[in-house]
Amino acid sequence: MSLPMRALLAIVFPMIAALTVTGTYLNKEIIITAGWIALSVGGFLFVRPVVGISIMTTAFLLAAYPTLLQALGFLTINNLLGICFVALLALRILETRDLSFLKIRQVQVLIVIGLLLLIGTFYADWLFPMLQQSRGKTKIIDKTGDMGHNFVARLIFLIFFSVFVRTRADIKIVFMTFMLALFAAVPSALYNFASGNLNRGFRAAASVTSGANPNRLAMICLVEMACWWFWAHARPGNVRRLIAFAAMGASVIVLLSTGSRSGLLGLGVLGILLQTGPKSYRVPAAQIGMFAAVGVLAVATMVPAESWTRMITFNPEKGEIGASSNVMREETLERAWQMSMDYPLFGVGLGNFREVSRQVYRDEYYRPPHNSYLWAMSEGGMLVLAGYMVLFWITWKDLAVVKQLAHRDREIATQAASIRVVFLLYFFFSGFADLWLNPMTYVLLGLVYTTKRYLEEQPEAEAVLVAHPVRQRPPLMRPRRAVA
Repeated sequence: MSLPMRALLAIVFPMIAALTVTGTYLNKEIIITAGWIALSVGGFLFVRPVVGISIMTTAFLLAAYPTLLQALGFLTINNLLGICFVALLALRILETRDLSFLKIRQVQVLIVIGLLLLIGTFYADWLFPMLQQSRGKTKIIDKTGDMGHNFVARLIFLIFFSVFVRTRADIKIVFMTFMLALFAAVPSALYNFASGNLNRGFRAAASVTSGANPNRLAMICLVEMACWWFWAHARPGNVRRLIAFAAMGASVIVLLSTGSRSGLLGLGVLGILLQTGPKSYRVPAAQIGMFAAVGVLAVATMVPAESWTRMITFNPEKGEIGASSNVMREETLERAWQMSMDYPLFGVGLGNFREVSRQVYRDEYYRPPHNSYLWAMSEGGMLVLAGYMVLFWITWKDLAVVKQLAHRDREIATQAASIRVVFLLYFFFSGFADLWLNPMTYVLLGLVYTTKRYLEEQPEAEAVLVAHPVRQRPPLMRPRRAVA
Protein backbone atom coordinates (compact mmCIF):
# COMPACT_ATOMS: atom_id res chain seq x y z
CA MET A 1 0.00 0.00 0.00
CA SER A 2 1.36 3.39 -0.99
CA LEU A 3 2.30 6.05 1.56
CA PRO A 4 -0.55 8.47 0.56
CA MET A 5 -3.08 5.67 0.94
CA ARG A 6 -1.81 4.68 4.39
CA ALA A 7 -1.86 8.32 5.51
CA LEU A 8 -5.41 8.73 4.22
CA LEU A 9 -6.61 5.61 6.05
CA ALA A 10 -4.92 6.75 9.25
CA ILE A 11 -6.97 9.95 9.09
CA VAL A 12 -10.25 8.54 7.76
CA PHE A 13 -10.88 5.64 10.15
CA PRO A 14 -10.76 7.70 13.38
CA MET A 15 -12.89 10.34 11.68
CA ILE A 16 -15.48 7.74 10.67
CA ALA A 17 -15.64 6.40 14.21
CA ALA A 18 -16.06 9.90 15.65
CA LEU A 19 -18.79 10.84 13.14
CA THR A 20 -20.63 7.58 13.77
CA VAL A 21 -20.71 8.17 17.52
CA THR A 22 -21.69 11.82 17.12
CA GLY A 23 -24.40 11.07 14.55
CA THR A 24 -25.90 8.35 16.71
CA TYR A 25 -25.93 10.67 19.72
CA LEU A 26 -27.74 13.35 17.65
CA ASN A 27 -30.32 10.85 16.29
CA LYS A 28 -28.98 11.17 12.74
CA GLU A 29 -28.80 7.46 12.04
CA ILE A 30 -30.07 7.88 8.48
CA ILE A 31 -27.13 10.10 7.60
CA ILE A 32 -24.72 7.65 9.25
CA THR A 33 -26.29 4.80 7.27
CA ALA A 34 -25.90 6.75 4.03
CA GLY A 35 -22.28 7.45 4.88
CA TRP A 36 -21.51 3.79 5.58
CA ILE A 37 -23.18 2.80 2.30
CA ALA A 38 -21.08 5.37 0.46
CA LEU A 39 -17.91 4.06 2.12
CA SER A 40 -18.82 0.46 1.30
CA VAL A 41 -19.46 1.36 -2.32
CA GLY A 42 -16.21 3.34 -2.40
CA GLY A 43 -14.27 0.37 -1.09
CA PHE A 44 -15.81 -1.87 -3.72
CA LEU A 45 -15.09 0.68 -6.45
CA PHE A 46 -11.46 0.76 -5.37
CA VAL A 47 -11.26 -2.88 -6.48
CA ARG A 48 -13.61 -2.76 -9.51
CA PRO A 49 -14.33 0.81 -10.66
CA VAL A 50 -16.14 -0.28 -13.83
CA VAL A 51 -19.08 -1.48 -11.71
CA GLY A 52 -19.63 2.10 -10.54
CA ILE A 53 -19.35 3.39 -14.11
CA SER A 54 -21.98 0.85 -15.19
CA ILE A 55 -24.33 1.92 -12.40
CA MET A 56 -23.89 5.60 -13.30
CA THR A 57 -24.46 4.80 -16.98
CA THR A 58 -27.67 2.94 -16.17
CA ALA A 59 -28.95 5.74 -13.94
CA PHE A 60 -28.25 8.35 -16.61
CA LEU A 61 -29.81 6.37 -19.45
CA LEU A 62 -32.92 5.45 -17.49
CA ALA A 63 -33.46 9.22 -17.17
CA ALA A 64 -34.88 8.68 -13.68
CA TYR A 65 -31.84 9.73 -11.64
CA PRO A 66 -33.19 7.65 -8.74
CA THR A 67 -32.91 8.91 -5.18
CA LEU A 68 -31.35 6.44 -2.77
CA LEU A 69 -32.82 8.08 0.31
CA GLN A 70 -35.95 10.07 -0.48
CA ALA A 71 -35.60 12.20 2.66
CA LEU A 72 -32.21 13.45 1.45
CA GLY A 73 -32.57 14.66 -2.12
CA PHE A 74 -28.86 15.21 -2.68
CA LEU A 75 -27.98 11.60 -1.86
CA THR A 76 -28.79 10.12 -5.25
CA ILE A 77 -26.98 7.03 -6.44
CA ASN A 78 -24.99 9.00 -8.99
CA ASN A 79 -24.04 11.68 -6.47
CA LEU A 80 -22.75 9.09 -4.00
CA LEU A 81 -20.85 7.33 -6.76
CA GLY A 82 -19.49 10.66 -7.95
CA ILE A 83 -18.10 11.45 -4.49
CA CYS A 84 -16.43 8.03 -4.38
CA PHE A 85 -14.95 8.49 -7.85
CA VAL A 86 -13.60 11.93 -6.94
CA ALA A 87 -11.77 10.32 -4.01
CA LEU A 88 -10.45 7.52 -6.22
CA LEU A 89 -9.34 9.99 -8.88
CA ALA A 90 -7.57 12.13 -6.27
CA LEU A 91 -5.72 9.07 -4.94
CA ARG A 92 -4.79 8.05 -8.45
CA ILE A 93 -3.34 11.49 -9.18
CA LEU A 94 -1.37 11.49 -5.91
CA GLU A 95 0.08 8.06 -6.63
CA THR A 96 0.81 8.35 -10.35
CA ARG A 97 0.97 12.12 -10.97
CA ASP A 98 -1.07 11.30 -14.07
CA LEU A 99 -3.24 14.11 -15.43
CA SER A 100 -3.46 12.66 -18.91
CA PHE A 101 -7.28 12.73 -18.81
CA LEU A 102 -7.04 16.50 -19.31
CA LYS A 103 -5.25 15.82 -22.61
CA ILE A 104 -8.17 13.85 -24.05
CA ARG A 105 -9.31 15.90 -27.02
CA GLN A 106 -13.02 15.27 -26.44
CA VAL A 107 -12.68 16.51 -22.85
CA GLN A 108 -10.79 19.60 -23.96
CA VAL A 109 -13.37 20.49 -26.61
CA LEU A 110 -16.24 20.00 -24.15
CA ILE A 111 -14.52 22.28 -21.62
CA VAL A 112 -14.26 24.97 -24.31
CA ILE A 113 -17.94 24.47 -25.22
CA GLY A 114 -18.87 24.77 -21.54
CA LEU A 115 -16.96 28.04 -21.19
CA LEU A 116 -18.68 29.42 -24.30
CA LEU A 117 -22.10 28.43 -22.91
CA LEU A 118 -21.23 30.09 -19.60
CA ILE A 119 -20.23 33.33 -21.36
CA GLY A 120 -23.42 33.14 -23.43
CA THR A 121 -25.53 32.77 -20.30
CA PHE A 122 -24.11 35.95 -18.74
CA TYR A 123 -24.41 37.73 -22.09
CA ALA A 124 -28.09 36.68 -22.28
CA ASP A 125 -28.74 38.29 -18.89
CA TRP A 126 -27.47 41.56 -20.37
CA LEU A 127 -29.43 41.07 -23.61
CA PHE A 128 -32.75 40.27 -21.94
CA PRO A 129 -32.85 42.08 -18.57
CA MET A 130 -36.65 41.85 -18.44
CA LEU A 131 -36.82 38.10 -19.12
CA GLN A 132 -38.78 36.35 -16.35
CA GLN A 133 -39.26 32.71 -15.47
CA SER A 134 -42.66 31.53 -16.61
CA ARG A 135 -44.62 28.32 -16.26
CA GLY A 136 -45.91 26.21 -19.12
CA LYS A 137 -48.73 23.74 -18.65
CA THR A 138 -47.11 22.13 -15.61
CA LYS A 139 -43.43 23.14 -15.25
CA ILE A 140 -41.12 26.14 -15.34
CA ILE A 141 -39.91 26.35 -18.94
CA ASP A 142 -36.58 28.06 -18.16
CA LYS A 143 -34.02 25.21 -18.29
CA THR A 144 -30.80 27.16 -17.74
CA GLY A 145 -30.05 25.66 -14.32
CA ASP A 146 -30.99 22.10 -15.26
CA MET A 147 -29.08 22.12 -18.54
CA GLY A 148 -26.02 23.74 -16.98
CA HIS A 149 -26.00 21.11 -14.21
CA ASN A 150 -26.42 18.30 -16.76
CA PHE A 151 -23.55 19.58 -18.89
CA VAL A 152 -21.12 19.73 -15.96
CA ALA A 153 -22.25 16.44 -14.38
CA ARG A 154 -21.95 14.52 -17.64
CA LEU A 155 -18.58 16.03 -18.49
CA ILE A 156 -17.31 14.81 -15.10
CA PHE A 157 -18.87 11.42 -15.86
CA LEU A 158 -16.95 11.32 -19.16
CA ILE A 159 -13.71 11.98 -17.25
CA PHE A 160 -14.47 9.14 -14.82
CA PHE A 161 -15.35 6.93 -17.79
CA SER A 162 -12.07 7.69 -19.56
CA VAL A 163 -9.93 7.15 -16.46
CA PHE A 164 -11.47 3.99 -15.00
CA VAL A 165 -12.62 2.04 -18.06
CA ARG A 166 -9.39 0.56 -19.38
CA THR A 167 -9.42 -3.17 -20.00
CA ARG A 168 -11.15 -5.30 -22.59
CA ALA A 169 -13.55 -6.63 -19.97
CA ASP A 170 -14.36 -3.07 -18.79
CA ILE A 171 -15.26 -1.95 -22.31
CA LYS A 172 -17.49 -4.97 -22.87
CA ILE A 173 -19.28 -4.45 -19.54
CA VAL A 174 -20.05 -0.79 -20.25
CA PHE A 175 -21.19 -1.55 -23.80
CA MET A 176 -23.58 -4.25 -22.55
CA THR A 177 -24.82 -1.83 -19.89
CA PHE A 178 -25.48 0.77 -22.59
CA MET A 179 -27.33 -1.77 -24.74
CA LEU A 180 -29.45 -3.31 -21.97
CA ALA A 181 -30.28 -0.02 -20.21
CA LEU A 182 -31.66 1.44 -23.44
CA PHE A 183 -33.43 -1.81 -24.28
CA ALA A 184 -35.49 -1.41 -21.10
CA ALA A 185 -37.62 1.03 -23.12
CA VAL A 186 -38.76 -1.74 -25.50
CA PRO A 187 -40.50 -4.11 -23.02
CA SER A 188 -41.81 -1.05 -21.19
CA ALA A 189 -43.39 0.23 -24.41
CA LEU A 190 -44.80 -3.23 -25.19
CA TYR A 191 -46.39 -3.39 -21.74
CA ASN A 192 -47.90 0.08 -22.16
CA PHE A 193 -49.10 -0.93 -25.62
CA ALA A 194 -50.76 -4.08 -24.29
CA SER A 195 -52.40 -2.21 -21.41
CA GLY A 196 -53.66 0.59 -23.68
CA ASN A 197 -51.45 3.27 -22.17
CA LEU A 198 -50.56 5.07 -25.42
CA ASN A 199 -49.40 8.59 -26.24
CA ARG A 200 -52.34 10.55 -27.68
CA GLY A 201 -54.27 7.28 -27.71
CA PHE A 202 -52.40 5.61 -30.58
CA ARG A 203 -48.59 6.11 -30.27
CA ALA A 204 -46.39 3.70 -28.32
CA ALA A 205 -44.31 5.22 -25.51
CA ALA A 206 -42.16 3.83 -22.71
CA SER A 207 -42.15 4.64 -19.02
CA VAL A 208 -38.34 4.60 -18.72
CA THR A 209 -35.40 6.25 -20.53
CA SER A 210 -36.04 8.91 -23.13
CA GLY A 211 -38.55 6.48 -24.63
CA ALA A 212 -41.36 8.43 -22.99
CA ASN A 213 -41.16 10.51 -26.18
CA PRO A 214 -42.34 8.38 -29.16
CA ASN A 215 -39.82 9.91 -31.56
CA ARG A 216 -36.91 9.19 -29.23
CA LEU A 217 -38.34 5.74 -28.60
CA ALA A 218 -38.11 5.11 -32.34
CA MET A 219 -34.45 6.13 -32.27
CA ILE A 220 -33.82 3.80 -29.32
CA CYS A 221 -35.44 0.91 -31.23
CA LEU A 222 -33.12 1.46 -34.19
CA VAL A 223 -30.07 1.70 -31.92
CA GLU A 224 -31.12 -1.55 -30.26
CA MET A 225 -31.61 -3.30 -33.59
CA ALA A 226 -28.06 -2.40 -34.56
CA CYS A 227 -26.59 -3.44 -31.18
CA TRP A 228 -28.38 -6.79 -31.07
CA TRP A 229 -27.42 -7.54 -34.68
CA PHE A 230 -23.73 -7.12 -33.98
CA TRP A 231 -24.06 -8.89 -30.62
CA ALA A 232 -25.39 -11.92 -32.47
CA HIS A 233 -22.25 -11.91 -34.63
CA ALA A 234 -19.78 -11.47 -31.77
CA ARG A 235 -19.77 -15.21 -31.04
CA PRO A 236 -21.30 -18.18 -32.85
CA GLY A 237 -24.29 -19.91 -31.32
CA ASN A 238 -27.94 -20.55 -32.21
CA VAL A 239 -29.19 -19.55 -28.74
CA ARG A 240 -27.40 -16.18 -28.99
CA ARG A 241 -28.92 -15.54 -32.43
CA LEU A 242 -32.38 -16.56 -31.25
CA ILE A 243 -32.18 -14.08 -28.35
CA ALA A 244 -30.93 -11.33 -30.67
CA PHE A 245 -33.65 -11.94 -33.27
CA ALA A 246 -36.36 -11.88 -30.57
CA ALA A 247 -35.04 -8.54 -29.27
CA MET A 248 -34.84 -7.12 -32.79
CA GLY A 249 -38.36 -8.33 -33.62
CA ALA A 250 -39.73 -6.64 -30.50
CA SER A 251 -37.89 -3.46 -31.45
CA VAL A 252 -39.44 -3.55 -34.94
CA ILE A 253 -42.95 -3.85 -33.49
CA VAL A 254 -42.39 -0.95 -31.08
CA LEU A 255 -40.80 1.17 -33.82
CA LEU A 256 -43.81 0.76 -36.09
CA SER A 257 -46.15 1.56 -33.19
CA THR A 258 -44.49 4.91 -32.43
CA GLY A 259 -45.89 6.58 -35.54
CA SER A 260 -42.53 8.37 -35.90
CA ARG A 261 -41.73 9.61 -39.39
CA SER A 262 -38.11 10.18 -38.45
CA GLY A 263 -38.09 6.59 -37.19
CA LEU A 264 -39.22 5.32 -40.59
CA LEU A 265 -36.50 7.36 -42.29
CA GLY A 266 -34.02 6.07 -39.74
CA LEU A 267 -34.96 2.49 -40.61
CA GLY A 268 -33.80 3.17 -44.15
CA VAL A 269 -30.59 4.75 -42.85
CA LEU A 270 -29.92 1.71 -40.66
CA GLY A 271 -30.42 -0.61 -43.62
CA ILE A 272 -27.94 1.40 -45.71
CA LEU A 273 -25.36 1.44 -42.91
CA LEU A 274 -25.59 -2.32 -42.40
CA GLN A 275 -25.51 -3.22 -46.08
CA THR A 276 -22.56 -0.94 -46.86
CA GLY A 277 -20.47 -2.06 -43.89
CA PRO A 278 -18.10 -5.02 -43.67
CA LYS A 279 -19.40 -7.99 -45.64
CA SER A 280 -19.35 -10.32 -42.66
CA TYR A 281 -21.97 -8.15 -40.89
CA ARG A 282 -24.36 -7.55 -43.78
CA VAL A 283 -27.92 -8.83 -43.49
CA PRO A 284 -28.68 -11.82 -45.77
CA ALA A 285 -31.68 -11.49 -48.07
CA ALA A 286 -33.55 -14.25 -46.22
CA GLN A 287 -33.28 -12.41 -42.91
CA ILE A 288 -34.31 -9.11 -44.50
CA GLY A 289 -37.42 -10.91 -45.72
CA MET A 290 -38.03 -12.33 -42.25
CA PHE A 291 -37.90 -8.91 -40.57
CA ALA A 292 -40.06 -7.42 -43.35
CA ALA A 293 -42.62 -10.16 -42.73
CA VAL A 294 -42.60 -9.37 -38.99
CA GLY A 295 -43.20 -5.71 -39.84
CA VAL A 296 -46.07 -6.46 -42.25
CA LEU A 297 -47.68 -8.81 -39.74
CA ALA A 298 -47.34 -6.22 -36.98
CA VAL A 299 -48.91 -3.48 -39.13
CA ALA A 300 -51.76 -5.77 -40.14
CA THR A 301 -52.59 -7.12 -36.69
CA MET A 302 -51.06 -5.03 -33.88
CA VAL A 303 -50.06 -1.50 -34.89
CA PRO A 304 -52.88 1.07 -34.52
CA ALA A 305 -54.03 2.34 -37.90
CA GLU A 306 -53.55 5.96 -36.79
CA SER A 307 -49.95 5.28 -35.86
CA TRP A 308 -49.14 3.74 -39.26
CA THR A 309 -50.98 6.54 -41.09
CA ARG A 310 -48.97 9.14 -39.22
CA MET A 311 -45.72 7.33 -39.93
CA ILE A 312 -46.17 7.21 -43.72
CA THR A 313 -47.76 10.67 -44.17
CA PHE A 314 -44.96 13.23 -44.39
CA ASN A 315 -47.02 16.23 -45.50
CA PRO A 316 -50.50 15.84 -43.97
CA GLU A 317 -53.26 18.28 -44.76
CA LYS A 318 -54.91 20.37 -42.08
CA GLY A 319 -57.08 18.24 -39.83
CA GLU A 320 -55.25 14.99 -40.62
CA ILE A 321 -53.13 12.99 -38.17
CA GLY A 322 -49.75 14.64 -37.65
CA ALA A 323 -50.70 17.94 -39.29
CA SER A 324 -50.45 20.00 -36.09
CA SER A 325 -47.05 18.46 -35.33
CA ASN A 326 -45.79 19.53 -38.76
CA VAL A 327 -47.04 23.08 -38.28
CA MET A 328 -45.47 23.45 -34.84
CA ARG A 329 -42.18 21.86 -35.93
CA GLU A 330 -41.89 24.15 -38.95
CA GLU A 331 -42.69 27.20 -36.85
CA THR A 332 -40.14 26.18 -34.21
CA LEU A 333 -37.40 25.57 -36.76
CA GLU A 334 -38.05 28.99 -38.30
CA ARG A 335 -37.89 30.57 -34.85
CA ALA A 336 -34.59 28.81 -34.09
CA TRP A 337 -33.09 30.01 -37.35
CA GLN A 338 -34.32 33.55 -36.69
CA MET A 339 -32.69 33.54 -33.23
CA SER A 340 -29.46 32.25 -34.73
CA MET A 341 -29.38 35.11 -37.21
CA ASP A 342 -30.35 37.74 -34.61
CA TYR A 343 -27.79 36.58 -32.00
CA PRO A 344 -25.09 34.76 -33.98
CA LEU A 345 -22.12 35.02 -31.61
CA PHE A 346 -23.35 33.67 -28.24
CA GLY A 347 -27.00 32.88 -28.95
CA VAL A 348 -29.81 33.55 -26.47
CA GLY A 349 -28.24 31.65 -23.58
CA LEU A 350 -28.30 28.02 -22.45
CA GLY A 351 -31.84 26.87 -21.62
CA ASN A 352 -33.43 30.15 -22.69
CA PHE A 353 -34.88 29.08 -26.05
CA ARG A 354 -38.48 28.59 -24.91
CA GLU A 355 -38.56 31.65 -22.67
CA VAL A 356 -37.17 33.89 -25.42
CA SER A 357 -39.59 32.35 -27.95
CA ARG A 358 -42.50 33.11 -25.67
CA GLN A 359 -41.59 36.49 -24.23
CA VAL A 360 -39.45 38.13 -26.94
CA TYR A 361 -40.70 36.59 -30.21
CA ARG A 362 -44.28 36.06 -29.00
CA ASP A 363 -44.32 32.49 -30.35
CA GLU A 364 -47.63 30.82 -29.51
CA TYR A 365 -46.03 27.35 -29.41
CA TYR A 366 -42.67 28.13 -27.67
CA ARG A 367 -41.51 24.54 -28.08
CA PRO A 368 -37.89 23.26 -28.00
CA PRO A 369 -36.15 23.43 -31.38
CA HIS A 370 -36.16 19.62 -31.95
CA ASN A 371 -32.92 19.95 -33.88
CA SER A 372 -29.51 19.67 -32.23
CA TYR A 373 -27.74 21.81 -34.80
CA LEU A 374 -30.22 24.68 -34.47
CA TRP A 375 -30.31 24.21 -30.69
CA ALA A 376 -26.52 24.71 -30.46
CA MET A 377 -26.61 27.68 -32.83
CA SER A 378 -29.61 29.42 -31.24
CA GLU A 379 -28.72 28.91 -27.55
CA GLY A 380 -24.92 28.92 -27.83
CA GLY A 381 -24.12 30.73 -31.06
CA MET A 382 -21.92 29.86 -34.02
CA LEU A 383 -18.90 29.12 -31.82
CA VAL A 384 -20.74 26.45 -29.83
CA LEU A 385 -22.01 24.83 -33.03
CA ALA A 386 -18.45 24.86 -34.39
CA GLY A 387 -17.25 23.31 -31.12
CA TYR A 388 -19.69 20.42 -31.43
CA MET A 389 -18.70 19.87 -35.06
CA VAL A 390 -15.05 19.65 -33.98
CA LEU A 391 -16.03 17.25 -31.17
CA PHE A 392 -17.82 14.88 -33.52
CA TRP A 393 -15.11 15.12 -36.17
CA ILE A 394 -12.47 14.12 -33.59
CA THR A 395 -14.65 11.20 -32.52
CA TRP A 396 -15.17 10.13 -36.14
CA LYS A 397 -11.40 10.16 -36.70
CA ASP A 398 -10.99 8.03 -33.56
CA LEU A 399 -13.51 5.59 -35.00
CA ALA A 400 -11.38 5.39 -38.13
CA VAL A 401 -8.38 4.45 -35.98
CA VAL A 402 -10.49 1.82 -34.20
CA LYS A 403 -11.51 0.34 -37.55
CA GLN A 404 -7.86 0.28 -38.68
CA LEU A 405 -6.68 -1.51 -35.50
CA ALA A 406 -9.72 -3.75 -35.03
CA HIS A 407 -7.80 -6.85 -36.19
CA ARG A 408 -5.89 -6.80 -32.89
CA ASP A 409 -9.00 -8.02 -31.02
CA ARG A 410 -11.73 -9.70 -33.07
CA GLU A 411 -14.49 -9.53 -30.45
CA ILE A 412 -13.85 -5.86 -29.75
CA ALA A 413 -13.86 -5.36 -33.54
CA THR A 414 -17.50 -6.50 -33.65
CA GLN A 415 -18.40 -4.15 -30.83
CA ALA A 416 -16.55 -1.30 -32.55
CA ALA A 417 -18.52 -1.90 -35.77
CA SER A 418 -21.70 -1.62 -33.71
CA ILE A 419 -20.58 1.64 -32.11
CA ARG A 420 -19.84 3.07 -35.56
CA VAL A 421 -23.39 2.36 -36.79
CA VAL A 422 -24.94 3.72 -33.57
CA PHE A 423 -22.82 6.88 -33.81
CA LEU A 424 -23.99 7.56 -37.38
CA LEU A 425 -27.62 6.86 -36.44
CA TYR A 426 -27.28 9.25 -33.52
CA PHE A 427 -25.82 11.90 -35.80
CA PHE A 428 -28.77 11.43 -38.19
CA PHE A 429 -31.36 11.76 -35.41
CA SER A 430 -29.65 14.92 -34.19
CA GLY A 431 -31.52 16.62 -37.02
CA PHE A 432 -34.85 15.65 -35.44
CA ALA A 433 -34.26 16.04 -31.68
CA ASP A 434 -32.21 17.94 -29.09
CA LEU A 435 -29.69 15.20 -28.33
CA TRP A 436 -26.26 16.67 -27.69
CA LEU A 437 -26.77 17.07 -23.93
CA ASN A 438 -28.33 13.60 -23.72
CA PRO A 439 -26.32 11.02 -21.69
CA MET A 440 -26.05 8.86 -24.83
CA THR A 441 -23.64 11.42 -26.28
CA TYR A 442 -21.21 11.06 -23.39
CA VAL A 443 -21.44 7.26 -23.26
CA LEU A 444 -20.68 7.05 -27.00
CA LEU A 445 -17.76 9.47 -26.66
CA GLY A 446 -16.39 7.40 -23.77
CA LEU A 447 -16.79 4.10 -25.61
CA VAL A 448 -15.03 5.39 -28.72
CA TYR A 449 -12.10 6.87 -26.80
CA THR A 450 -11.56 3.89 -24.48
CA THR A 451 -11.84 1.39 -27.34
CA LYS A 452 -9.27 3.34 -29.35
CA ARG A 453 -6.89 3.52 -26.38
CA TYR A 454 -7.27 -0.20 -25.65
CA LEU A 455 -6.54 -1.21 -29.25
CA GLU A 456 -3.54 1.12 -29.47
CA GLU A 457 -2.08 -0.56 -26.37
CA GLN A 458 -2.38 -4.04 -27.88
CA PRO A 459 0.69 -5.46 -29.64
CA GLU A 460 0.54 -5.90 -33.36
CA ALA A 461 0.01 -9.53 -34.26
CA GLU A 462 3.23 -10.84 -35.69
CA ALA A 463 3.35 -13.34 -38.48
CA VAL A 464 4.41 -16.72 -37.18
CA LEU A 465 6.71 -18.72 -39.42
CA VAL A 466 5.89 -22.39 -39.25
CA ALA A 467 8.86 -24.62 -40.05
CA HIS A 468 7.86 -27.54 -42.21
CA PRO A 469 10.22 -30.53 -42.13
CA VAL A 470 12.09 -30.94 -45.37
CA ARG A 471 11.53 -34.36 -46.77
CA GLN A 472 14.93 -35.81 -47.61
CA ARG A 473 15.28 -37.82 -50.70
CA PRO A 474 16.31 -41.40 -49.96
CA PRO A 475 19.82 -42.30 -51.07
CA LEU A 476 20.12 -44.00 -54.43
CA MET A 477 20.24 -47.75 -54.14
CA ARG A 478 23.55 -48.98 -55.34
CA PRO A 479 23.55 -52.32 -57.15
CA ARG A 480 25.15 -55.10 -55.20
CA ARG A 481 28.21 -56.77 -56.62
CA ALA A 482 27.74 -60.30 -57.68
CA VAL A 483 29.41 -62.75 -55.46
CA ALA A 484 31.50 -65.27 -57.26
